[in-house]
Amino acid sequence: MLLLDEPFGALDAKVRKELRRWLRRLHDTVHVTSVFVTHDQDEAMEVADRIVVMNEGRIEQQGAPDEVYDHPASPFVLQFLGDVNLFRGRLGHAPGGVAPDDVSYVRPHELDLVAEPDERSFGARLSQVLTLGPLTRLEFQRDDGNYIDVELPRARWLQLRDTLQLAPGGHAHLRPRRVTRFIVGGEAAVEHDPAAMI
Repeated sequence: MLLLDEPFGALDAKVRKELRRWLRRLHDTVHVTSVFVTHDQDEAMEVADRIVVMNEGRIEQQGAPDEVYDHPASPFVLQFLGDVNLFRGRLGHAPGGVAPDDVSYVRPHELDLVAEPDERSFGARLSQVLTLGPLTRLEFQRDDGNYIDVELPRARWLQLRDTLQLAPGGHAHLRPRRVTRFIVGGEAAVEHDPAAMI
């Protein structure tokens, strides 16, 4: 058994990526069992056959990387395995518009910009555009003051920017493709349910 406690922690990003590939190939060739401790979610998803997410010494969830990412057992797991936008209350389905027992999460890459509002979309004002190589991260601000991150392939952003004539300060409509909702005090997450939030 190979025990690795954050072995790539002090290395730069390029070297870390090369070593992750090397370790993955080593496992595929030698079939050695390894316990790999890391706080780097990308590292865990790339190297592991099975992930165990721990919180304060307690196992929150374990399973294959895709299973844990796609079906998180708790808000902690969902937030640990990548960026999320958090919405308190279920909008549009309760008297006064908010059911405060619900917490909904949408990952930045699971939001679309749409030209026309519909029953599943909501408005926000574009506050910042950041280019991260092939990706563009857009920061929007809702009327309630909360910020929402959206990630798009750069080519898609350039197309939408021109089509929607969108620039910082401009208003846009966002529509989630997938919503994960946790009911406060409840156990189950409701997924692939955009209508649950909007």
